[in-house]
Amino acid sequence: MQAQIQSAEEFLSRFGDVIDDRVAEVLDEIVAERDAPRPWRRLPPGMAALALLIAAAVSVVVRNSVLAVCVTWLGTAAVCLAAARQTGHGRP
Repeated sequence: MQAQIQSAEEFLSRFGDVIDDRVAEVLDEIVAERDAPRPWRRLPPGMAALALLIAAAVSVVVRNSVLAVCVTWLGTAAVCLAAARQTGHGRP
């Protein structure tokens, strides 16, 4: 009788371990699919060069105002990021 109880406990312990391992594998697969890397989106080089040239020109014109130069470069960065997001391959 004692051997059967030990055997049943051992079976349940091993069965629980197998179920736990399988659930962990399935969760890993689900997380990997969800977090699959999306293709990198890049700003076309011509558009990036044009944006930088415009920002540099505006910086020269308003060089007396540090705030205006900072706002110009931050705005240029925001426009470049938005343009890069729109030029990606497909939508996520």
